[in-house]
Amino acid sequence: MLTVKSKLLLLSRYYWLILLVFIAFVVSFVLYVQAEKAIDRANDARHASILLAGELRQSSDDLTRMVRTYVVTGDPVYQQHYREILAIREGKAPRPLDYQNIYWDLVLDDAHRPQAASAAPSLLQRMRAAGFTPEEMARLAEAKAKSDALTRTEWAAMALVASAPALDSPQRQQAIRMLHDAAYHRAKAAIMQPIAEFNRLSAQRTLQAVEDAERYALQLRCIFVAFGLLLLPLLWGQRRNLLNVLGGSVTELHSSISRLGSGDFSQPVPLGSYSRHSVMGWLAETRDKLQRLDAARRQADAHNQRLTGLYNALSQCNQAIVRSRTQLELFERMCQAAVEHGGMKMVWVGLLDEEARHIRPLCADGSGTEYLVDLPLATAAADPLSQGPTGRAVQTGLAQWCQDFQHDPATAPWHDRAMLYGWGASAALPLQCNGRIIGALTLYSGEPHAFDEAARMLIEEMVMDLDYALDSFQREQERQAANTALQLSEQRLRTIIETEPECIKVVGSAGQLLEMNRAGMAMLQADSLQQIQQLGLMHFVLPEYHAAFMQLHQQVMSGQSATLEFEICGLHGQRRWLETHAAPMRDEGGSISMLLAITRDITLRKQNEQHIRYLAHYDVLTGLPNRVMLEEQAERILQQAARQQQAQALIFLDLDHFKDINDSLGHSVGDALLVQLAARLRRVLPDGALVSRLGGDEFVLLLPDSDAALAEALARQLLDDIARPYQVAPYDLNVSASIGIALYPQDGRDLETLSRRADAAMYLAKKAGRSCFRFYTTAIQEKAARHLQLVNALRVALEQQQLSIHYQPQLSMADGRLVGAEALLRWAHPELGHISPAEFIPVAEDCGLILPLGEWVLRHAVRQARQWREQGLELVMAVNLSAVQFRQPDLPALVARILQEEGLPASALELELTEGVAMYDPQQAIAVMNALHEQGVRMSIDDFGTGYSSLNLLKQFRVYKLKIDQSFVRDIVTDPEDRAIVAAIIDMAENLGLLTIAEGVETGEQLSWLRAQGCDELQGYLFSRPLPAAAFAAYAQQHQPATALLRS
Repeated sequence: MLTVKSKLLLLSRYYWLILLVFIAFVVSFVLYVQAEKAIDRANDARHASILLAGELRQSSDDLTRMVRTYVVTGDPVYQQHYREILAIREGKAPRPLDYQNIYWDLVLDDAHRPQAASAAPSLLQRMRAAGFTPEEMARLAEAKAKSDALTRTEWAAMALVASAPALDSPQRQQAIRMLHDAAYHRAKAAIMQPIAEFNRLSAQRTLQAVEDAERYALQLRCIFVAFGLLLLPLLWGQRRNLLNVLGGSVTELHSSISRLGSGDFSQPVPLGSYSRHSVMGWLAETRDKLQRLDAARRQADAHNQRLTGLYNALSQCNQAIVRSRTQLELFERMCQAAVEHGGMKMVWVGLLDEEARHIRPLCADGSGTEYLVDLPLATAAADPLSQGPTGRAVQTGLAQWCQDFQHDPATAPWHDRAMLYGWGASAALPLQCNGRIIGALTLYSGEPHAFDEAARMLIEEMVMDLDYALDSFQREQERQAANTALQLSEQRLRTIIETEPECIKVVGSAGQLLEMNRAGMAMLQADSLQQIQQLGLMHFVLPEYHAAFMQLHQQVMSGQSATLEFEICGLHGQRRWLETHAAPMRDEGGSISMLLAITRDITLRKQNEQHIRYLAHYDVLTGLPNRVMLEEQAERILQQAARQQQAQALIFLDLDHFKDINDSLGHSVGDALLVQLAARLRRVLPDGALVSRLGGDEFVLLLPDSDAALAEALARQLLDDIARPYQVAPYDLNVSASIGIALYPQDGRDLETLSRRADAAMYLAKKAGRSCFRFYTTAIQEKAARHLQLVNALRVALEQQQLSIHYQPQLSMADGRLVGAEALLRWAHPELGHISPAEFIPVAEDCGLILPLGEWVLRHAVRQARQWREQGLELVMAVNLSAVQFRQPDLPALVARILQEEGLPASALELELTEGVAMYDPQQAIAVMNALHEQGVRMSIDDFGTGYSSLNLLKQFRVYKLKIDQSFVRDIVTDPEDRAIVAAIIDMAENLGLLTIAEGVETGEQLSWLRAQGCDELQGYLFSRPLPAAAFAAYAQQHQPATALLRS
């Protein structure tokens, strides 16, 4: 006999086998259907290839018919049809539905066309989408390209017809011949040949695809029939297996199930020996189980009654939550409801004392409440008494269920009391307030295992309700505390507002004042709020700010914040500048009903701003307008002069030697003098004139409606007034001024040009001896332009190697020997030509290039002297020092460094210093000469006799040679005064133990006279001009003629 397992296994195997065969049957059927569809698709592809090729051929034919008809008739509708056919073929216009059935000669000459598709693919795109092979596509593309090429001929024919619309015109006849000649027919044939080749290739490919699909469908049809025949015996065998599994007929099975469904478990299910291990056998076992379950149901009814009591207790607890006003009242009602309605033996609530680290009982109900007196329930994990249900609930925050309280090891310390009071089970649940554990609810039942899942859910729900009530109590306490804090905050805020030093006010929508603090009333010099309300805020605002004040109010009432600066007048006449910032205030409905404004007194800030503006436009010392004010006012004055064609004069005034007063008497004395000078300038100026201090001792005067005569008269008056003594205690000071004048418009039309040219004229006045004035002239401009040109050129002269050094020989009078050379700087500019040192040396001094230029000359001269010494030519190299060079404190160190770097002995270098430079600061000159003398460098005085030498100082100078200026040498033969001066210099030098050298010797008579006077050395064109280094070396080897000249 088969077992249940074997029957089910056999049934399952048959089921899976039938399922597999059925799936194969379905799959073969689906594949067969798809094969039939593949045949249809192959036929469709064949048909589509024929249609696309036909459409290409048809479009070519349609184009030919349209163009020929247009050429013959001249009717523009055929030209329009021609364009539409091309646009549809190229995808530029939507393709009409059933386009293959459209004959363009049937389309009427109107705007109506067959319905178009939504998309507009070109014919070539549709051919590519049809899935043709590359070879087929190549044939179609070739035909398409040839058809497109033919359209150019057709367009040309239509263009001829358009140019000559007459039916008998030669152009029309030419167009007809173009569309009917042999070339046109060959082109048409060339289009059809690739299409025919495409039809052949496509037909061959699609016919093969159709045959393959039909052969594949026949194979699948045979497989489908075979699986259908196999499925029939399998279904028959599965029916027999099913009867064995059921164990009886379907009728018997239905009768037994009906009895069980009606709740009749008294009659057993009939079973035969063959159906024990079947569905009928299972049904019999089910009846037995249902009979046992019915007995258990009766027991559950009793359990439900207990749950009903808990539900009643939960209901009473909810009512207690609604009615209770305090935590204690709530806990007492809840404990009472759990005992009376929930069937608990005893219930109690304990609160957590965090400081004492134990649970303190708060209230209880039921039998055994005396148990709670002095109950030691700790919460510290290390204390054994904290491991009971209540302690664990507080520690873990989880409900603790003890189903056998009298025997559970965790409750061992309390077993005796549990037996005394008859507690069989206990439950301890944590109580929470705002997520924080504050205590526990503990319940005791008289029966073990009393807290099943349903009871636990009800008790947990009860605790959740308690937690919610505790949260509500807490929120109410917080609300009351918040109200109290709000009242205190409002009181503090009012105190702050009243003591705030800035004005705080609330203004209504109509502009009426509602509130204002004491600071605001003090600003308005009012005694009370009512006094201000009676007058209104506008009473205090100056009239010129009324409109802006009203605009601010309207802007804020529209919902925007705003700021305004305005001026007020208090009740006692005090005027103040105020700045107010106002913001809208909304009521409970969100509407703007008033505004809040904070106003501060900015009077001091306004005064500071005014002072800053004064400082920005006026000179602090003299009170005169400064450069900024001058520029602003001059622009206005000159614009007015241009409109009215008035002459203007600009005077640039600079004090002479004012720096000496500051350096000797101090800047305080100089400042006092400038203040007096400013007062004199104001008194002298005519009405409408502007005087400005640019800085230091420079002043600019702008004279409106003034010509050269008026400017000259004012300049003379200025010079006279400025020259009068100044009383600056304890000094009586006298100063003079140099004045430059520029006239508008001939000297310039803007302040910058006029100032620059007046400044140039002022410098010309200083060079003319100071204490005078000069008008600007074109000569000044040319000189300034030349000066600027030289400055710019000189800055790059060193870099571009435009500068060079020439050397002039110095000879001994005694034996004609070459004893030295003077290094003379030369400048050959590529555009300006040779520039004299007398012109560019002062330029270098003015623009600050003299120091690098002098160092360059000194270094190259020393280097050349060293190279000549290496070649056997030993002589002294004389180099001129400028005043700026000589006054540099590091000159001795610079000379020493150059000598060391170039390798020249100090005794081979002679530095020439002019007499005026040496006498400018004699003590400093003596110190520098001493330092150079200690190094071994020779010093000489150049141009001696042209300055104001002191013989007392001369003997203190460490010099060994005096150089007689050529201005004395030039006329010694004819001028007895020059002869006397030169003779005195030679005689004095001899007495002081100094050598003399005469420069500028050009004639034999000069040479003879100098020899007779005992001059030691000579230099001049009589012997040689200044020479480049190579030419000088050649001269040194061949200077015997000069020696002979000296001896003659």
